[in-house]
Amino acid sequence: MKALILAFSASLVWGLAPSLFKLVLKEGVPPSVALIFHNLSACIISLLITIILGERLTLNPKQLSLAFLGGFLSGFLGLYLFFLALRHGDVSIISPIASTSPLWSALFAYIVLGEKLSFTKFAGILLIIAGISLLSVSFRR
Repeated sequence: MKALILAFSASLVWGLAPSLFKLVLKEGVPPSVALIFHNLSACIISLLITIILGERLTLNPKQLSLAFLGGFLSGFLGLYLFFLALRHGDVSIISPIASTSPLWSALFAYIVLGEKLSFTKFAGILLIIAGISLLSVSFRR
């Protein structure tokens, strides 16, 4: 139950953020600059929380490499592409399409982590694809 509450809370926060990003980009801030301040704020807050909770700040080389690669993909490349898309499109179209990451997560979890791809997960993926198709049609009009 705790995991579901946290996941829905994350969804709520992630649902608000794109509108704020769009406002910043509409002010003429380049996506790369917005990304600097996005990541700087995340770094500062993460460091403070780590210190407050007394968590260790060391990683072995494998952990560091995986964290760095994940950070590069999501914290830089994914967000940079997302910011560019927001600059040129409506939040109501771009955000749901960009939020199809569960589709890719399920696929990569199956391939990389060996997680099972059940019928319900597969059905959910098909629903995501259907949703993207509907958004794409509304985008063309």
